Amino acid sequence: MMRLAAAHIFSPHQAIIIMTLMSAGVLAAAYWFEYFGGLQPCTMCYWQRIPHAVVIGIGVVTFWLGDRYGRGFLILAVLVMLISAGLGFWHAGVELGFLTGPQGCSGNISFSGDTSAILDTLLVTKSVRCDEVPWSFIGVSMAGWNMIISLVMSAYAWLSLAISR
Repeated sequence: MMRLAAAHIFSPHQAIIIMTLMSAGVLAAAYWFEYFGGLQPCTMCYWQRIPHAVVIGIGVVTFWLGDRYGRGFLILAVLVMLISAGLGFWHAGVELGFLTGPQGCSGNISFSGDTSAILDTLLVTKSVRCDEVPWSFIGVSMAGWNMIISLVMSAYAWLSLAISR
C-alpha cells in the first residue's frame, strides 16, 4: 500500500501538477510580498522569479500536449530549479556579504570617469539594494528560502524521474 502511494505521488503526471503549483505558489508569495507587503524587489529578486515562471509555462504546455511529455518536463524542471537554487544561493551570498552582486545592485557603482556617464548610471540604477535583507523568517532571507524551495523541487522532480522508470 505504501509503495502504491509513493508511486502515485512520484508519477510524472502528479509531479507535473505539484511542480507547477509549487512554482505558482512561490511566485504568488513573491508578488504578495511586493504588492501587499510593500517589499520592493531588487534586480536579483526579479531574476529568481524567472525559473518559476518557466516551470509554470512548461507545466501548462505539458498538460496541453499530454502526459507523454511528462518525463521531458521533469528533466527540464530539475535543471531549471537547479538554476533557481543557484540564483538564490548567489543572492543570499550577496546579502550575507561573501559574494559580489551585479554592479548597481549592491551600491557598488563606480564613480570614476565621465560625469555624464555617472549621472546616466545613477538615473537607471534602482534604489533597491541586493545586499540588504528586507525580510527574513527564522533567520533565512527570501533569497535563502527560494534556494531551499528550489532545491526541494529539483530533488522531487529528480526522484519522480528515478521512481517512474
